[in-house]
Amino acid sequence: MPRYPTAGLPVQPHAVDNYYAHPMTVAALAAAARGQSQRSRVTLPIAFVAFTVLAVLCNLPVWEAPLHRHVGAAGQSDPLLSMWFLSWTPYALSHAHNPFLTSYVNYPRGVNLMWNASTPALGVLLWPITVIWGAVLSDNLITTASFALSAFFAFVAIRRYVRGDLASALGGLLYGFSPYLMAQDIGHAQVVSSAITIPLAFLLLDEALVRQRLKPWLLGVLIAGLGILQFFIFEEIFVSEIVAAGVLILVLACFNPRQVRNRAPYVLKTLGVAAALIAVVIAYPAVVVQLRGPNRLVGYTHNPELFVTDLLNLVVPTSTQLIAPSWATNISSAFTGNISEWDGYLGLPLLVLVAVVVARHWRQPMVRTSIVVASRLPLLQDVQPNRFTIYVYLCAGFVLAFAINRLWAWRHNLVLSVLVLGVVMAPLIPQLPLSSQPFSVPSYFASAAVGEIPDGAVVLTVPCACQYSMEGLTWQATSKMHFRVLGAGYFFGIPSTGQEQMLATATALAGDSPAPVNDAQRATFLQELRDVGARAVVLGPVPKQAAAAGILSGVLGFSPHSSGDVDVWVLNR
Repeated sequence: MPRYPTAGLPVQPHAVDNYYAHPMTVAALAAAARGQSQRSRVTLPIAFVAFTVLAVLCNLPVWEAPLHRHVGAAGQSDPLLSMWFLSWTPYALSHAHNPFLTSYVNYPRGVNLMWNASTPALGVLLWPITVIWGAVLSDNLITTASFALSAFFAFVAIRRYVRGDLASALGGLLYGFSPYLMAQDIGHAQVVSSAITIPLAFLLLDEALVRQRLKPWLLGVLIAGLGILQFFIFEEIFVSEIVAAGVLILVLACFNPRQVRNRAPYVLKTLGVAAALIAVVIAYPAVVVQLRGPNRLVGYTHNPELFVTDLLNLVVPTSTQLIAPSWATNISSAFTGNISEWDGYLGLPLLVLVAVVVARHWRQPMVRTSIVVASRLPLLQDVQPNRFTIYVYLCAGFVLAFAINRLWAWRHNLVLSVLVLGVVMAPLIPQLPLSSQPFSVPSYFASAAVGEIPDGAVVLTVPCACQYSMEGLTWQATSKMHFRVLGAGYFFGIPSTGQEQMLATATALAGDSPAPVNDAQRATFLQELRDVGARAVVLGPVPKQAAAAGILSGVLGFSPHSSGDVDVWVLNR
């Protein structure tokens, strides 16, 4: 039987109820953890299947046409950018390009992808699917699997400390299908996928701080592996996990000062191995490319006062919730940021339940730790503040499971338990199905016809690859990165210079009223094309395509080759 360090305190094997009687000690946490080993493991596959089915139902419209429909609200660029990243990583690695830098957008300056949410880990993991069936399917797999896996791993974590698999599953449900993830699912695949690693990180930290069963070097390797994976999924959450782990360690140390001396050597060895491995692996992308490489940014990538959680968001629902009266959405629509970042909604009933649990069970280790950690993290400003809300939901999952379990143990009243659960969870039910949009790209870019453009050529697309305009990048990704595009696209970076007239003309031609180009503008346009070595101009579907094509033909001096709803001018150089 594995040894659980107790620092000399008496701990009865498998006595979970003993945990409820102890004050806040790490030994008491260890006693609670041992109780779950006696439970039937059949609940694990049942929970996994149930969460998977629920995740598919949430995104059911995309699974009716998984190659031609994706998650996201109308007009959002973020899902399309996520798909571009999923396409870029396999292409870069298979063609010996640096996956962290690219000149395939914002040519010739390029973009430092370490300052952007490029998710190279997801690009590698889903490489075969992206290459064979396309990035749309990969993106749909990420968003759907993230709900199921986040809920499942949270369930596994919670059941270590809460007696009762059903109660633990409800805590996992709260975390994995929280308003936070429902909102982020609209546009941020890298954020929803990051939610998977957070309960896994808790499980590993639990091993390091409480159970201490594995060899320190082995546990250190596991922690490093998870940390490196998260770094290459979304660096921001990687940083927040370090902050959250530090807060948890500090809280436990403060509540258990007499335990620190005995447990510190194991913890230091484990975290030392993890830190060393992580530092070695991320040194090149983080230091050489991001901090010292080309096109690095200085200052904030976002306004730190924009993406924050309004206090009213804790109790006022947004349009992503099923129960969201018009008066509430009128308030929530005025929050800063956008709907993807309005993800702090907990609901008044859950807040009341948490307050009752704190008042009645403050001395219980899991409750006390969860509440203190949840109240400290959102106050930190190291990363986008509202992103810390995901840790609040994990802590709330622990508290909810504890509350339902204690309520059942107190009354054994099914009606009362279901009633309390319904009141707490009903406000958190999302508006289903979640937002989805059709994915439509001219067939030209997936056909052999695109071969008329030389491989790796520089192309001006209309609409241009400009801020919030993803057509050019989507066409490029569909063509398997056959060409480079002009324009900075939807990236954090320093735009290339000397392209102002080209991009202004492309933007105007993509509008409802394309204006003719005068002689001075034409001369500048042509000179800029020559300066960057452009080999083609591609006009895709725009509101006034015939008029735009006529203007471009006049500027370039010849007619295009038309293929479906795409007009292409191949420039001879």
